[in-house]
Amino acid sequence: MTHIARYIDDPPQIFFWQVDEFIVFGSCFALGTMAGSPTIMIALGCTLAYFLSRIKAGRADGFFQHILYWSAGLPLKGCPPSYIRSYIE
Repeated sequence: MTHIARYIDDPPQIFFWQVDEFIVFGSCFALGTMAGSPTIMIALGCTLAYFLSRIKAGRADGFFQHILYWSAGLPLKGCPPSYIRSYIE
């Protein structure tokens, strides 16, 4: 009998946050530490991470990557620019 992990397709996590939520929290924490008010920025980081998780709820993985690709036209690895609408074969 082969054991198959139950959470193999889950996105990577740090503590109980997904990576993008942790980046928001970590950025607020780092800015608060540099500014001298880490307590306020920790609270702000937790709040922003919570709202980010609520926005992502019920949407596909990589939702914000899709938004960045289509709105800002940022080149993602292996993807053509978003302003190119037709291709010549």
